[in-house]
Amino acid sequence: MSSRAARPSTVRLNLPREELEWILDWLPSGIVAVDSDLIVRYFNLAAQRHFHPTPLRIGAPLPDLGFEEERLRPLVSALFVHGVAGARELRCENGQTFVFDGVMSSHAGRAILRLDDVTARTRRLRAGRDFIINAAHEFLSPLTAIAGAAAVLQDGAKEVPETRDRFLAHIADAANRLISVSRALLVLARAEAGVEPPRLELVPLLPLLEEVSSAGADGASVRCPSDAAVLADVDLLRAVLTNLVENAKRHGRGEIELLVDDVGSRTVAIDIVDRGGGILPEYLELITERFVSAAGRDSGGFGIGLSIAARAADVLGGTLKVDSSAEGTRMRLELPSALLIPA
Repeated sequence: MSSRAARPSTVRLNLPREELEWILDWLPSGIVAVDSDLIVRYFNLAAQRHFHPTPLRIGAPLPDLGFEEERLRPLVSALFVHGVAGARELRCENGQTFVFDGVMSSHAGRAILRLDDVTARTRRLRAGRDFIINAAHEFLSPLTAIAGAAAVLQDGAKEVPETRDRFLAHIADAANRLISVSRALLVLARAEAGVEPPRLELVPLLPLLEEVSSAGADGASVRCPSDAAVLADVDLLRAVLTNLVENAKRHGRGEIELLVDDVGSRTVAIDIVDRGGGILPEYLELITERFVSAAGRDSGGFGIGLSIAARAADVLGGTLKVDSSAEGTRMRLELPSALLIPA
């Protein structure tokens, strides 16, 4: 027996062309063959789906799909120089995400490129990561309230019935908020992962706004028609409004106003208005991005609350708009309306 290791044998499939094409058409990966002039010589059904609505045609130039950082044709051209391209993740402006790789055959003078649609997987991973970041932000305030109340009780307040009951109520309120926030973040994460949209219900606005406005040491005034209502997930909407009101209290001066107005027949606008110094123009377009804070870390926030609010508004079928000047800031949350019919 030879002492040398046996070399792996090459398996060749002697199948008719029609059968090979049938097999390739069943692959989930998009396969495209091009020549050195980037003229399409073959593509399977998955590739046709991935390129849609741009058509793929045999004998036509390879479409130059645009991704956030680069374009497809230069990547394919590089195959004829380097011979191979390792897996690279490419994100389209519409949110689709693909993994691209390829190889060039010097014998055939053609290159084979593969595109795998990993949009759903990427969304799930991003939603899981975002949930952890959002939870760390949202849990901080109620957990701080619980810890503070417990410390006061341990220091002797539990011996005074009125004081004990007041701080036990603080703990109960903070615990209930933790439950509500946890559910809201789970709804947001599942919706952004494409697993399940939020379950919308009719939510009367006046009691919810009064609840949110009265939280904390400094209240906010509410002007809202008694019959105003929206279609929303109540826990997710409460989390959005709480974030917007807390942001206004942190940066505003004087009283915060919560105003409700109809915008057409299908949309209700909720305005959260403060009288602070406003947001600098260079921050205005970035303010709803994560970790961006117009006042920096000295503001007492982490630049996450408005990001959660903007993404939750989108999940609820609405929008969050920001208008700011030296006289103050108006955060406008627009949501699908629901007519509240008196009993």
